Amino acid sequence: MIQRQNLGALFMVAIFASGCGGTVSMDRAVSSEPVPTAMFVFFEPETTELVEGSEEVFERAASVLRVFENVGVKLVGHRAADESAGARGASLDEARLSVLSEQMDRRGVGRKVVSRLSQGTAENMAPAAGGDHAVDRRGELIFGAIPVQRN
Repeated sequence: MIQRQNLGALFMVAIFASGCGGTVSMDRAVSSEPVPTAMFVFFEPETTELVEGSEEVFERAASVLRVFENVGVKLVGHRAADESAGARGASLDEARLSVLSEQMDRRGVGRKVVSRLSQGTAENMAPAAGGDHAVDRRGELIFGAIPVQRN
């Protein structure tokens, strides 16, 4: 079962498997590695507040997008089945998706976002994780090739 304290371990697997450092050294490290398929961040229950460790995931994702000119990212927001659908005109998964977009914009790579998708509870993984809903309070950054425009 994935507990809140174990989410940090998921971050370490996701971002530190190949080393990490400041922006320049991270960009250098990323340039010599294969492009990841996806990275994940997690949210506190019923909120758009990111859990500890998310900053490192966003920094590494931004490095990938800066280094590889032909790579874009699809952002996907989710909510767990045990969370409310949302309030104030936006669903929780859509609000989390906005957080993902803001993080990419803040790091100067917002132009590399090729699509945004809010999934609600459509792709919940809790049943496969022993019923732990923490895995479904997530945002996904899915990487893929995009055409490069030459002037």
